[in-house]
Amino acid sequence: MKNRTLGYASLLAVVGVSIVFGMLLGGRLNAPQVTFAAPIAGPPVRLTPAVTGSGGALDFADVVEQAMPAVVSVRSTSMQGEGEGEEGPEGEGEPRSPEDFFRRFFGDPDPSPQAPPGHPRIGEGSGFIISEDGYLLTNNHVVEGATRVNVGTNDGRDFEATVVGTDPSIDLALLKIEDADGPLPTLPLGDSEALRVGEWVIAIGNPLEFEQTVTVGVISAKQRRVQIGQTDAGVVSFLQTDAAINFGNSGGPLLDARGNVVGINTAIRRANYAEGIGFALPINHARMVIDQLRDRGYVKRGYIGITMNQGGIDGEAREYLGLPDGFGVIVDAVTEDGPAEAAGVRKNDVIRKVDGTVVKDNLDLISKIASKQPGDEVTLELYRKNGNRSQTLTVTAVLQDRDEGLAARTRPQRQTPGRATEEEPETASGLGLTVTGLTRASRERVGLDAGVEGVIVTEVEFESQATEKGIGRDMVITSMNSRSVGSVSDFAETMDGLEPGEVIKLDVLAGRREFTVFLRQPD
Repeated sequence: MKNRTLGYASLLAVVGVSIVFGMLLGGRLNAPQVTFAAPIAGPPVRLTPAVTGSGGALDFADVVEQAMPAVVSVRSTSMQGEGEGEEGPEGEGEPRSPEDFFRRFFGDPDPSPQAPPGHPRIGEGSGFIISEDGYLLTNNHVVEGATRVNVGTNDGRDFEATVVGTDPSIDLALLKIEDADGPLPTLPLGDSEALRVGEWVIAIGNPLEFEQTVTVGVISAKQRRVQIGQTDAGVVSFLQTDAAINFGNSGGPLLDARGNVVGINTAIRRANYAEGIGFALPINHARMVIDQLRDRGYVKRGYIGITMNQGGIDGEAREYLGLPDGFGVIVDAVTEDGPAEAAGVRKNDVIRKVDGTVVKDNLDLISKIASKQPGDEVTLELYRKNGNRSQTLTVTAVLQDRDEGLAARTRPQRQTPGRATEEEPETASGLGLTVTGLTRASRERVGLDAGVEGVIVTEVEFESQATEKGIGRDMVITSMNSRSVGSVSDFAETMDGLEPGEVIKLDVLAGRREFTVFLRQPD
């Protein structure tokens, strides 16, 4: 019996050791492997001519060693004004400085106490030199409001710098080092458009006063439209990266594996338990305005004067218009006395190309136009449909100033006098909508000119295509298939003529905004 017991014990011991050994071996085999390049059998597809070691792995140390001399610390001094730093009940109120905005928006506590009114306030950030005579780039929020700026290099030298120009729309500042005693080290500018999601990137900066800190990650996404500080989401999009970015990294370079600057580290999202969500200004955005900042200290951008259809060219729009693909921008409205009107652009035209380059979508058109200056000429390729006929046109527009054009569009418009429609209780339904005639009361409720004709939406079916495409209550349908809708009977008559599965075009007013929607008649 005793021997049998010992036999069982021995067997259990062997099994136990085998399980533990298997777990250890399995854990080792399944542990994540850190690799920096493609298999040795073949070179990396896009990383050549990146700096690589003898084993084929990316050698980040060599990239950093070459780049570090051109990366600087930026120290800005400003005066705390009266009333700044004060907040209302429950901590509410305006941010006390641009950097405070980033702390609050991105969920990070303020690491340092605020200076009392009338005392200097010190801000720390990063930057990088782009010319041997001392021009360097950083973020606008690093130096905004500064009365003095100092730049420190990694060899221990300290220089005073001048803010040559700023572009708050993309959070960029151009500085100039004064009294440099010789050529300064520089960083080459890369091509952020050529980046692919998943590429390695390196961030260098001075986070939380830890000078010359290096972090590594990948490009997580491109063209992120996020509202950061004073940036204009219509003009700028950001690179997203998981390379660690902290306060003090702002303005520092984001490098590709070849050591070229592809972005300017700007902000990191930390609220709601977020990890590894950082944003960098694409260097191509900076490239387009550096000359303007150096020459005039600020940036002017082009403006064409149209309202774009927010739905884009979806399947219904493409079918209705007869387009070969989904590229382009549908014009919902043309601004009076704007460049587009002068060039002959009409409502419902589709802008397909700018200067011979395909327009992918609304944001692409904004970027193409905003990259040019007021007074520049652009060639627009238009697609225009008239009934069953369509044509392609080429027109030339002379751009206006974006800031002035947008300001003019937001001014209150003069109400056009006209006869108010009497009460019309009848209704009609179709396309997931219920509409009724415009009355004096409904016109006043939605702020509609008395001269505008149409029918007003009173109900929208839940989960209907109309809901998905943004039609809501109190919006006004002014035309259907380019025919004016003056009454409920006009709406009903048009609906009666639709075939199952047919696409119809609606022109809609939502307050002062006019847009076009393409809906499909249910089968």
